[in-house]
Amino acid sequence: MFFVFLQRVIAKDEANMKWNSKWAWIFAMAIMVLLGLTACDNGGKPKVVVCVPVYGQSLAMGEEAELVTDIDGLSSKWEGRLVGEGLNEGFGYYEDRSWKKKIKRLIRYGNRRYENSAFAMGESLASAFGKDTMVCVFADGRGGTAISHLIKGSYPYDALIQDIQKSYDEARERGMEFFVPAICWMQGESDMFDYTRVDYANILKRFSIDINRDIKKITGQKRDVKIVGYQSCCLTKCYKFNPTDYDCYEISIPQAQMQLIREDSLFVSGTPVYFMDFVNDRLHLDGKSQTVVGRYNAAAVLDIVRWGDSNRGLYPVKVKSKGNTAIIEFNNSGGKLVFDTINVNKVRNYGFSVITPDNRDIAQRVGIVNDNIVIECSDNTKGCKVRYGANGEKNKSGRRFGARGNLVRRNAAKLQVWCYMFDEATTER
Repeated sequence: MFFVFLQRVIAKDEANMKWNSKWAWIFAMAIMVLLGLTACDNGGKPKVVVCVPVYGQSLAMGEEAELVTDIDGLSSKWEGRLVGEGLNEGFGYYEDRSWKKKIKRLIRYGNRRYENSAFAMGESLASAFGKDTMVCVFADGRGGTAISHLIKGSYPYDALIQDIQKSYDEARERGMEFFVPAICWMQGESDMFDYTRVDYANILKRFSIDINRDIKKITGQKRDVKIVGYQSCCLTKCYKFNPTDYDCYEISIPQAQMQLIREDSLFVSGTPVYFMDFVNDRLHLDGKSQTVVGRYNAAAVLDIVRWGDSNRGLYPVKVKSKGNTAIIEFNNSGGKLVFDTINVNKVRNYGFSVITPDNRDIAQRVGIVNDNIVIECSDNTKGCKVRYGANGEKNKSGRRFGARGNLVRRNAAKLQVWCYMFDEATTER
C-alpha cells in the first residue's frame, strides 16, 4: 500500500510541479528514509471527509472575480485538511470539462484563476472542525446556462456527480468516512435575462430531490443533502424589467429561490448578494464578495453538520393588508431589524414597493414597528403585491446602484442577516 501511495504522490507532484523522474525518485528515497526513522502513527490523521461543492453558473465558478486566496498554498496552510475534488491539493481553474481543468492547473493558466466562494467556505470549515476532519470543496457547473441545462441528465450535473464519486472513492481508499452535508447553489441569472419563463421553483425542487438521491447512493449516508441557497439579483440587466409591472417576471426568480428556503425542508439560507460588490457594478461578484458568500455558506453548513438543519436567513412569513397600510412579518432568526444605509446605498423606501394591479407603486413611507415592516400607502393595499429589492439603475448590480434594499437583522454574530428579495401578495388581516 505504501508504494501505491508513493506512486500517487509522485504522479501528483509531476503534474503539479513538472518534476522529472530523477527528482521524483530522489523525493521518494527521502520519504522512505524519513519513514524508516519515524514511527507510524495514524492517530493524528483525518478520519472523516466533509465535502461541500458549489454548483451553478458563472457566479458559482467565480467568473471575473480577482483572486484573493493563495490557492497554490491553500492545502498546505491547513496541513492537508483542506482539499479539492478527488482529495487532491488543486484548487481553482474551474471548467465544465475536467480535461480542461487539468490542463489549466498543470500550466497555471492565468485566465481561469478566479476567486471562488468555495475557498473561504473551506477555510471557515477547516478552522471549525478538529484535526480528525478533512474538508473537500470545489466548484462545478457552466457559465451562461439556464437551470434546465444544469439538472439531472445534463453534462454539468454528471460532472458534479463524478467529482463527488471520485472524492468518495479516494476517501474510502484512505480508510476515511465521507459525508456530503450540502450543495451550495448559485444560479438563476440566465433564466432571468434570457426570459426562459420556466417553472423555476419546480425545476430547482426537482434538482434538490435528484441530487439528494444520487449522492446518497454514492455515500450511503442517511442524512439529507441540503441546498444552501443564494439569490440572483440581476434584475436591471433584464431588458424588459419594469419595477412597477404587477406581473414582473424578473422578480419571480429571486422569489422562487426565497420561497424554497422558507418552505422546503431540503433548502436552507446562505445569503442574498445584493449588499455586496460586483465587478464593474454589473453581473459577477468581485473577489472579496466571493469570500463573503463563502463565509455565509460555511455558517449554514456548520449548522447542518451539527444539528441537521439551519434556520438562518431573513424573509417574510406574512404580508397583511390593512386599509392603506401593508404590514410585513418576518421569521425570527435573532437580533433586531434595522435599515442600513451605510453598507448599502439608500434606495427609495429602503427597497420596498407596493404595486397595484394597474401597475402603480403606492408606497409612501416605510418604518419598523415591533419588529415588523409597516408601509403607509396612498391607496388601499388589498390585492397588491409587496416587493423588496425590485429597483436599481439599468444594467447595474450590487450595493451601490443595483436592485437592492437596506433591511438587515443585526445580532451578536459577525455575519449580519440581510433580507432576501421578495414579491408577496397581500392577504387581508
